[in-house]
Amino acid sequence: MNNKLLISVFVSIIIIVGYLFLFSKDKGPQKTEAEVQDEIKQIEVKIDELKTAGSEESIDTQIKMLKQELLQSSTLFPKDAGIIGLLRELSIIGDSSGLQILLFEPQEAISEGVYEEIPIKLKLRGTYKQIAAFLYGISNLQRIIRVQDMKITGPVNNTSGLVMTESEILITTYRILGGS
Repeated sequence: MNNKLLISVFVSIIIIVGYLFLFSKDKGPQKTEAEVQDEIKQIEVKIDELKTAGSEESIDTQIKMLKQELLQSSTLFPKDAGIIGLLRELSIIGDSSGLQILLFEPQEAISEGVYEEIPIKLKLRGTYKQIAAFLYGISNLQRIIRVQDMKITGPVNNTSGLVMTESEILITTYRILGGS
């Protein structure tokens, strides 16, 4: 039994010495706090560079998307006033609404920097329902048109038996100024 105890103690000592040798052995030179701080700063600089490069790519992507949106909306903001085309479109909408366009009078354009506002006076004759249909029709045009002022006057004498009104409307359309 004495032998077994000696062998157990000897094996235990070898295990403890082996453990201490393997796990407490110096694993090379330790870095100082200043060296660790320098490494952290270098990593932060690299992260900032990557963020900047990523944001430049993001900005380029956003610019491309904005250019595509501008091309798609060029019909909403045409480069020329297109007054003749607009008159034609309004005339078609007026006819399909059943009302009469008595006056179509473009006003002086107002420059707003990169775009220009083109006010147009309209005088219409029709029923309330026809005027509403006309306004709905111009809201569906492929260009931006804003109804600014609207004045509806009382019943107008007619032979059709319908209650007709006259409306004076100021609409504004827009165009882009300059080149590309």
